[in-house]
Amino acid sequence: MSNESILDRFAEAYRIDGFPPLAGKIMGIFYSSDIKYFSFSDLVKLSKATKGSVSKTLTLLIGLNRVAFINSKERKGKRLFYLDTKGTRLFLELIINNYKKQDLLLKECLNLRSDENLEMNKFIKDSLDFNADVLNLLDEKMNKYFN
Repeated sequence: MSNESILDRFAEAYRIDGFPPLAGKIMGIFYSSDIKYFSFSDLVKLSKATKGSVSKTLTLLIGLNRVAFINSKERKGKRLFYLDTKGTRLFLELIINNYKKQDLLLKECLNLRSDENLEMNKFIKDSLDFNADVLNLLDEKMNKYFN
């Protein structure tokens, strides 16, 4: 399996989640390499993308706390990018908290509904039960692996 193959699969996985495919490729570069820090030029070369698209994607990933950077000690003005593991944890917490907010909204909607559409009411109740199981598991696993 080539490194290019795994980067293409990262691109597809991130695209399905609503990210630009290049975001997946860049994340794949960090996850599949033993190198901790990458220069901007490294990321352009490895992703086979334009400077402008890499810059735009890095801005997105930095904003989502998935990637961070340090300033190079050797070369003034040069930034070195790395996978922000603490930020990634915060990103996961953000997703879980948003899932919990959506769950509360479903509960409120269920309280507003009449018995006119029992099929939809059952779907919402089943969704709430499913969400409760998923949220409990996510909380348990977050505490186990990221604390």
